[in-house]
Amino acid sequence: MTLHDALAAARTRLAGVGLRADEVAIDVDVYACTILGWDRARLLADLRQASPAALEPRFSEWVARREQREPTPYIVGVREFWGLEFEVSPAVLIPRPESELIVEEALRVLGSLEDARIADAGTGSGCLAIAIACESALASVVATDISGDALEVAALNARRHNVDSRVRFVHTSYLDGVSGPFDLIVANPPYVKDGDKPGLSRQVAGYEPHVALFGGGDGLRGVTAVLEAGASKLVPGGWLIVEFGLGQDDQVQALIDDDPAFRLDRLRQDLQGIARTAVAQRV
Repeated sequence: MTLHDALAAARTRLAGVGLRADEVAIDVDVYACTILGWDRARLLADLRQASPAALEPRFSEWVARREQREPTPYIVGVREFWGLEFEVSPAVLIPRPESELIVEEALRVLGSLEDARIADAGTGSGCLAIAIACESALASVVATDISGDALEVAALNARRHNVDSRVRFVHTSYLDGVSGPFDLIVANPPYVKDGDKPGLSRQVAGYEPHVALFGGGDGLRGVTAVLEAGASKLVPGGWLIVEFGLGQDDQVQALIDDDPAFRLDRLRQDLQGIARTAVAQRV
């Protein structure tokens, strides 16, 4: 069997359980490249060669896991975010491209403030804290999470990207018990409504940590907690940047407008034109 045949059979197998053809094509190539230690150019060049013995049995095992809708980042153990590779496990939410808006806005509001004091409330894999630390060489970051398992993953990622001396991890809910003040607080809190669980895909609801997904009856419990933390722990003029869910922009804007501690600076939209990130300043 050629490598082409092996990959084609895997794509057919995954498409047969209802996975999208474009996702299947990417997944199968990622599995092969990861297992063989090849880049995509090498993979394409060797498609007509015999399937390497090193591909199995792991390749078939990974395809079987994907058939059960396990997300590919959990299968291969890594996910790219902000051009950096992050280790991930079912203990942490898989970083999403839209969360890069938080990093973009963080760098914008920090400007030339080199020694910024930053907090990442609910860090998960550490992707926000670490990406910002990598871009701000003198900044110090406190990253919190209610999950000890998540903090272990985040600490591994901080060491992986050589920022562990500037990112301190704290096991707590949001910023409870964490002393400020901070120049910037970022957060990607849980924002899925509890009642929306039945409508989530098996890939999400069946594998990603529910503590990082669900934000109460209205989905805004986490956003409210982050606002409360920011009101007491940000310096005057400091910034709060928080992600929220699809269709929650009016509610989030109302929460900020009704809070005398904050001035809404802007809502950032993703590439589809959907508002996903709020940027507010402590007055």
